[in-house]
Amino acid sequence: MLFSHSAAYAIRALVWLACQPKETRWLATDVAREERIPQPYLSKVLGTLKAEGFVNSIRGPRGGYALAEDPSRITLRRIASLFDSEDRLNECVLAYGDCGSCNSCPMSALWHDHSEAISSFLDFITIEALAMRSKHRTDAGDDTHGHA
Repeated sequence: MLFSHSAAYAIRALVWLACQPKETRWLATDVAREERIPQPYLSKVLGTLKAEGFVNSIRGPRGGYALAEDPSRITLRRIASLFDSEDRLNECVLAYGDCGSCNSCPMSALWHDHSEAISSFLDFITIEALAMRSKHRTDAGDDTHGHA
């Protein structure tokens, strides 16, 4: 797996939020339910995203989470770096140890040949790009679930 659960959940939550009308706010329980993420785990992830300025939240009856930054500026690298070490791309894909230091791994040379491309991919792909391809995209006028 390229991302830890925390990074993957953060990306999923950000994509989901990016697909919602801009003026809406969503409870963590809403996002967790829609994305099938354990709510306590997602709350911790959202706390990290809030602390880093990717989302904001308001407490109260009309409160909830919303994107705080333009999704076209949020790259997968930025999100992954909050939760995962940069060494993750250097780890052995088949769990033999440090990639390249073990001759037993049949993926080692292949992985090294492509890890730069993967790294570039993480810098290039944005939350907006993923939201454009998401099944959660909504009509801008659809405000049936929001808390705005």
